[in-house]
Amino acid sequence: MNQEITAILARVSQREGVPPALLLAVLAAMGEASGKPDFSRIEHDLRRKAGEFRALRTRLLQSSASDPELDRLRADAARSLTDGRFAEADRSLAQAELRNLDGTVALDKMSKDKLLAAAAGRADRGAVAMLRLNAQAYHDAAQRFAEAALIAASADPDQARVYAWLQGDALARIGADFRDKAGFEASIAHFRAMLSKLDNFDQTVPWAATQQRLARAINGLARQQGDRRLTRQAIEIYRTVLDDLTPKQAPALWAAIQSRFGEALTSLGEAEDDAALLEEGITALRASLSAMERSAMPAEWTRLNFELGRAYVALGLRASGAAALESAINAFKRVLDDWQQTSRPLEWAEVQDRIGAALCGLAAYYREPVVLEEAIAAFDAALLERRREIVPALWAESAGNRADARLRLAEQLSERQMAETATAELMGAIETLRGLGLAAEAKRFEPALIRAGTLVSKLRQP
Repeated sequence: MNQEITAILARVSQREGVPPALLLAVLAAMGEASGKPDFSRIEHDLRRKAGEFRALRTRLLQSSASDPELDRLRADAARSLTDGRFAEADRSLAQAELRNLDGTVALDKMSKDKLLAAAAGRADRGAVAMLRLNAQAYHDAAQRFAEAALIAASADPDQARVYAWLQGDALARIGADFRDKAGFEASIAHFRAMLSKLDNFDQTVPWAATQQRLARAINGLARQQGDRRLTRQAIEIYRTVLDDLTPKQAPALWAAIQSRFGEALTSLGEAEDDAALLEEGITALRASLSAMERSAMPAEWTRLNFELGRAYVALGLRASGAAALESAINAFKRVLDDWQQTSRPLEWAEVQDRIGAALCGLAAYYREPVVLEEAIAAFDAALLERRREIVPALWAESAGNRADARLRLAEQLSERQMAETATAELMGAIETLRGLGLAAEAKRFEPALIRAGTLVSKLRQP
């Protein structure tokens, strides 16, 4: 097995508290990808699946308090998952489901408790399918969740709606995880159908939760297609929901919608170079953070601080100057309390890279060389983990950023050797990005390379 994959498995297993056998099974379900593995994406996916496994295992080990055989079957399923045996886990849950059905064929003949137990069992089988990181498994999961919603509909419409949400979420994940436009489109159609049966006045909270999922799917498709029109659609949905939903009605949902609203605004603000959108995005992200207790949701609190730092950098480079850039650095430092080099090396490196970008921005306001020296040190730190042989695109990004900071310092100090080093580093970054087919990313460094060549020629003159 690839040495980097082995390190990722060990790191995720230790940090997330899940067995290596489960992670190996998730990895195996991905199949053989063509080309060089995307180690950053692999680690991200494994961490997400670890969280899904923990939640599912907790449900499976809950006692029914009335049927020891049912509890045994569900415990068997939990053990199979722990060992990475997904098919066996599904078989155990199918047997448990038959026990819940108790030979009944017609749903209208079953008691409410039996219906809800059968629906929960079918949904758990959907959750097992979602642990397998391949498109067909996700389609199977969506079908399981749809069946669970149908089974639960007459017994508890609210619970049936939860399963319908999971169905739409599974379809959206097909779009996100496998770059499948049809997955997003199916999810969007599904949530719109759900909304046609909900009233925003009498059913404000479920209406808002469904709108949130719809906007998330639309924004996912927007990112995939590079379609700003769709981003604007998502933003308007979030804005409409926040006009109707109050923090008192559903605090966690309100905070989640504010965070997604802020992220969408930031994305569009960056794309359109619009400081007003960026400021609105920062307001939304701060509102979400203010409604959240760090101790209750530490991972989300950290993620939101990262998004806030990104937004502040984008704003600082366009309008608000030093104050926004300093706020960005403070936000990123809060992120580093959790995203540490030993446990989340690539995320730690990304934060270091963004701190470097913020410091480069600050150098325009503070002319002391130490600001750019600190930026170079931040990019050096990022490159400790963004190694060329492991994540070449990320290496090129940080190497190019460092070269640009080095060039700026050379311009300040009139240092020929430093300018020559920056020139060579810029050429290396551009060549790597072009070789990876990332022409647009390579083009970003071309103006710096022209400046570097001009500076070197000037400094070589006697």
